[in-house]
Amino acid sequence: MSRKPAGAALVLAVVLLCSGCTSFPSPPGSVGDDYPGTCMPGELSWPTDFLESLAGESSAVGGEIVGLRLEYLESRWVWRLRSADTKLDAFGERVDEPSFGRESLIDVRTLEPIATHEVTLTQAEQGTPARAALEAAQQSGEQWPGPLIIEMTRVIDGDQAAWQITTCDTESNQHTVMTLG
Repeated sequence: MSRKPAGAALVLAVVLLCSGCTSFPSPPGSVGDDYPGTCMPGELSWPTDFLESLAGESSAVGGEIVGLRLEYLESRWVWRLRSADTKLDAFGERVDEPSFGRESLIDVRTLEPIATHEVTLTQAEQGTPARAALEAAQQSGEQWPGPLIIEMTRVIDGDQAAWQITTCDTESNQHTVMTLG
C-alpha cells in the first residue's frame, strides 16, 4: 500500500489540529494547593539543577524560562514551566512578538514534557530582571535538604521586572516568599 504525500499532509494537519483539542489544566489557585501533605516529591529535579540547561535541551521550553511552579496534578508531580517563545508567520518567518510564550507541564523526575500550549506572557514576564533565572534560584538559598523552590515567577517590583521566589522548607512544609531584583 502506498501513501500519497497530499494524504499524509492532510493526516498531519488533522493530528496537529486535534493536538489542541485536549484542555490544558489550569494552575491551582495558589502555590502549594493540592500538595499531598508535603512539598518534597520523591526523585525530584531541583530547579537549580535544570534551569540553565533545560532551555536548550527540551521541547517543553521555547526560549528563556520566565516562570516555574511545582504542582501535584492527577496523582503526579509536575513542573509547570513558562518560557518565551518564537512566533512564526504563515511563511515560517520570525515575527517579533515579545508577548508570545509557551507553557508546559513536565515530569519532575525525567523532565520529559507531558503537555504544552501557547500563552500570552505578562508584562513582568516580558521584562528583563536584573538576575537570570539560575542566578536568582541560587541566591534563594535552595539546597538539599534545605528549602526547595516551589515557584519562581516574574513580577513588577517598583518599575522593573524581578523574581518572586517561593521556597518550601522540606521538613516543616513552611513556605517563604522573597523578591529578588
